[in-house]
Amino acid sequence: MQIRLATQDDVTALAELYVEFFAHNAEQQPRYYKKAFESGSYPASTIANEKEDIFVAVEDDMLHGFIHVVEGATPPYDCFVPQTFATIVDLYVRADRRRKGIGASLLDAARQWAHAKNLDYLELNVLAENEDGIRFYRHQRFNAVSQIMRLRL
Repeated sequence: MQIRLATQDDVTALAELYVEFFAHNAEQQPRYYKKAFESGSYPASTIANEKEDIFVAVEDDMLHGFIHVVEGATPPYDCFVPQTFATIVDLYVRADRRRKGIGASLLDAARQWAHAKNLDYLELNVLAENEDGIRFYRHQRFNAVSQIMRLRL
């Protein structure tokens, strides 16, 4: 398995993986997510943006997973300790390729990316119903620092 930066040549395969990712999220939280089509414009624009990147997991010329990271900074308010960070926007591994170290390898690529940019930390959001994901992130030493709560009206 090779982990590398995505290129424009990967856009079609990434779009297909995003469709799987959207369906996965819709299964877990159908009240807030739905299955959707991805034309490729989203990954193409991400690859072209200098503040963000997508890393892909490739084996036998097939993409098995990806991680999308974007550089950010704390708001410029006196109450915040000024820090820069990387947000993991999306991390997805094909269902038949999970539990083989691909997610950990993709996360390691994001760590190295953030470290090379001298960022202070990595952050992400994970669906409350994604128990496997939460276990994975805890195993990777992520800690909860806030919680999003909703009240349906």
